[in-house]
Amino acid sequence: MACLLAALPASALIRYDFEQKYFSHPGRQVWDFSIVRADGVYHIFYHTIPLATPTATAADTIWHAKSPDLRHWGSRTPILVTADGSPWERGASWAPSVERDDDNNRWVMLYTGCDSLMNQRIGLATSPDLETWKRAADDPVITPDTTQYIWSAAQGWSDFRDPFVYRQDGLWHTLATAKKLVGGVPTGVIYHGTSPDMVNWTDVGPIFQNNGSQPGKVLESSQYVTIGNWHHLLFGVFDAVGVTILSATDPSGWTMANARLLDNGYAPEVDTFDPGVNVYSRLANFQLPPGGGTGYVVRLDTLRTNADGSNPTVWKPHPLDADWAVRTGLSTLGGPTFGDNPLYHSEPTSGLVGTGYFGSRDYYPGPLSGRGAPGVNLGDAVTGRLESRPFTVTGTRIILLVGGGYYPATCYVALVDATDGTILRSETGRGDVTMSPREWHLDDLQGRLCRIVIADDEAGPGGFIYVDEIEELLDGPVAVPPGRVSGLAALAISPNPANPAARIGFDLDRPGPVDVTVYDLRGRRVWASGPRWQAAGHVSVLWAGIGTDGRAAPSGGYLVRVTDDRGATLSGRLTLLK
Repeated sequence: MACLLAALPASALIRYDFEQKYFSHPGRQVWDFSIVRADGVYHIFYHTIPLATPTATAADTIWHAKSPDLRHWGSRTPILVTADGSPWERGASWAPSVERDDDNNRWVMLYTGCDSLMNQRIGLATSPDLETWKRAADDPVITPDTTQYIWSAAQGWSDFRDPFVYRQDGLWHTLATAKKLVGGVPTGVIYHGTSPDMVNWTDVGPIFQNNGSQPGKVLESSQYVTIGNWHHLLFGVFDAVGVTILSATDPSGWTMANARLLDNGYAPEVDTFDPGVNVYSRLANFQLPPGGGTGYVVRLDTLRTNADGSNPTVWKPHPLDADWAVRTGLSTLGGPTFGDNPLYHSEPTSGLVGTGYFGSRDYYPGPLSGRGAPGVNLGDAVTGRLESRPFTVTGTRIILLVGGGYYPATCYVALVDATDGTILRSETGRGDVTMSPREWHLDDLQGRLCRIVIADDEAGPGGFIYVDEIEELLDGPVAVPPGRVSGLAALAISPNPANPAARIGFDLDRPGPVDVTVYDLRGRRVWASGPRWQAAGHVSVLWAGIGTDGRAAPSGGYLVRVTDDRGATLSGRLTLLK
């Protein structure tokens, strides 16, 4: 069945790499995390457990990674190492929760520290820039009152973990997993503390206690969010699958009798980076190839509610909707494929880059996608087709990765004329599961309106195609095709030289989508805003000096191109000095 979507305006320098909103750490399980955004860049802080030793005591580091779009993540950097801490936290480090402290011009992090017996306390670290972190001299800043909570430094595994920090009514607040006697019964509760300075904390009594049929189970990784008129508390019940949510117009109305399962993930987080858009992220586990154990990644979707904030549900848009206007046939059901799926069949690697690619026989879009499973294969006989939205060729070449069976006429990826469907460039597999690099030169196609088509019309043996990393590159100056009506003027880059961020300003004669792209001097794309709707008048777009891989761009010269939906283009040069 075809899925037809309205065509988007043409944009310069296309890239289709099939990455979804997942965060992974190769060779390690990703566990409790916190995501913030600063100057247009997303930062994730998290703890991990090595795949080879998947136990809580192996969580020896809190890490940091960056992304421009929640899909492409840069290098994973350790920021707090357990071995560098005091004895109270040398057993393990867990569950960072990061917030901005504007009053003191810094970032703050509460996290769980465990001693050698795995008794848990809450520590504080601070940072001026999200890159370098320093533990507080007063750590741990919260140790539970042993007259109020079931906790003892002499026993093994005393519950007091997973802080969630937020600012409200001029005070800092934190919630944490804890346990106390309620009516003589050991009961899981969510600790609630307040502080004026992140160091001195006052216990104001649990924000919620487990009043369900199994009150002794603690409530982990809690999150509290207010949307409209409704208050929502999210958490995991220890040793149970999924994220539980309680919703009420007043927190006093929360009760386990009205609890419901929101999602099958773990350790939820809700962030509102943009007004009206609630990003819902959580841990997702999946089976690794035979002998590999279990993997954990962070998956990000959207939490939608009614207009008044009631009835929160998880919205999972199809990951191909953003770029591919037409999807037909069974072979598109499992796309993009998550992970190196051929390894489950003892086949060679697919050669994917990142965590996703398109495989026309595979059926695993990823954990918590609701479709398929690791290693599931629909077979060579299924067929189908993908067509991208139209775009105007502005680069000098397209590079891509292609694998699969050798069927040039029936199983291929092609650059086609968007008007009449003429195939202009085409690649097929070479009888190999592992994708290999291909390249199309575009010098004779400048200004032509085209699409990318991935077609699998072959039902015979080896009738499948793998595709990844389709990227248009600009190797040198290219003139704007004649006849375009200019809607852009007055390009200004400030400061220039920049260290490290610069604002790219221009005038736009009417409202519409505009794409701002930065290239290095070899024509390789470093960063792109993506088509974003802009109001008429003077427009200013911030480039934070971060590449699409989340890494800081090196010092040197860069080319800046601004393109609107009519193909009008402004070009300039930017220098970074660090």
